[in-house]
Amino acid sequence: MRGTIFNLSALALGLLLSVGCKSQKPVGLTKIPTMTPIVKTVTVPGPAQPLGGGNPLPGGNPLTGGNPTGGGTTIVEIPQDPLNQALGNGFSGNEVEDRDTFLAQMVQFDYDSSAVRPSDLPKVELVAQHLIQNPTHKLLIEGHCDERGTEDYNVSLGERRALAVLDELLRLGISQERLRTTSYGEKVPILDGLTEAAFTQNRRGEFVLLRPAN
Repeated sequence: MRGTIFNLSALALGLLLSVGCKSQKPVGLTKIPTMTPIVKTVTVPGPAQPLGGGNPLPGGNPLTGGNPTGGGTTIVEIPQDPLNQALGNGFSGNEVEDRDTFLAQMVQFDYDSSAVRPSDLPKVELVAQHLIQNPTHKLLIEGHCDERGTEDYNVSLGERRALAVLDELLRLGISQERLRTTSYGEKVPILDGLTEAAFTQNRRGEFVLLRPAN
């Protein structure tokens, strides 16, 4: 009899603990979509500095070390939404990348947000104006995150950020065939360190202009 009461008490305690753990799950985080990712290897610029520390963050994992070699790094590229199958159809594969033209138009995002800030909309409008005036030019939109959160979560968040910028360009009249998105998650920080200043700079969307090869 005592054994039965003990087992029931242990079971009740376990249920309470499991409920307690669930209540500690970060609030307001978007669930990562279920899909088969396309994995490709790219070379990220410069060595990433090792990261330390470790408070629980979005996705449930602490901060982890970066790529100390700075060599080929696996980046997960999420397939486009089926509703956006026309995205990038105008790309020939021979375009020349220009990362400098729109460097000043880089947009920033709030923590765990994929909403384009109203203050950044004029930047997106300048990019759209250039594309309208140069119909042979195309655009790659990169989504980036800070180091907080799991790698998979940040890849998903980076893609949502890139798509949010793309939606603004579509609203301004740029056709889907001239646009493409990709997410680098937390893999390519522009400012190293575990400070709020670094986090703010790394939560960004970048425009890569693609010019005709000839």
